[in-house]
Amino acid sequence: MEVNAKVNYGNLKSLIKEMSKQYSVKVGILANSGGSDEVSENMDMAGLGYLHEYGCDIKITPKMAAYLHYKAEELGLPPSEGKGDGYIHIPARSWLQMPILSAEGTKAIKNAVRENISNDKELNEYIFKNNPQIVKIIAKAIGAAAFLRILEAFETDGFGEWPANSPYTVAQKGSAMPMVDTGSLKRSITYEVEER
Repeated sequence: MEVNAKVNYGNLKSLIKEMSKQYSVKVGILANSGGSDEVSENMDMAGLGYLHEYGCDIKITPKMAAYLHYKAEELGLPPSEGKGDGYIHIPARSWLQMPILSAEGTKAIKNAVRENISNDKELNEYIFKNNPQIVKIIAKAIGAAAFLRILEAFETDGFGEWPANSPYTVAQKGSAMPMVDTGSLKRSITYEVEER
């Protein structure tokens, strides 16, 4: 027997509230699954994720300036004009918040969980109180949908919203695709459902 259910999104909020009493959903670079991998001696994967999520300005030291000049020559790039402002600017490229908290992101997540719930409020309350496995399935559906939205952001240059790489970055890594170089940041992203 097959049952098709339409979702009343007005009930979804109360369902998620009930679910959150039993489970929490974590999405991102989690400490127990990739967040502690070192990128360099001074930064782990979570730090790299933070840097890209919010952007930053890195002060150029004389040693860095010499290296950048050498690398630019090696890559066949023209020398930079003037002295600049003394910083390397890494623009914010939201790989976590924008994909899942935007209007499109929340809609995609709602669509992913709607197959697991009914539009009947009393039935939903009964299910949530008497069938914890369904509740966990819905929590996993939320986590999986958020995770897939993040991966989609990496494949689409942040749904076309991420700033382009600088010519230097493109020449150095051999690709114009922002946020994709070795793939280690993307591979560190995961989700998990925990019981409260």
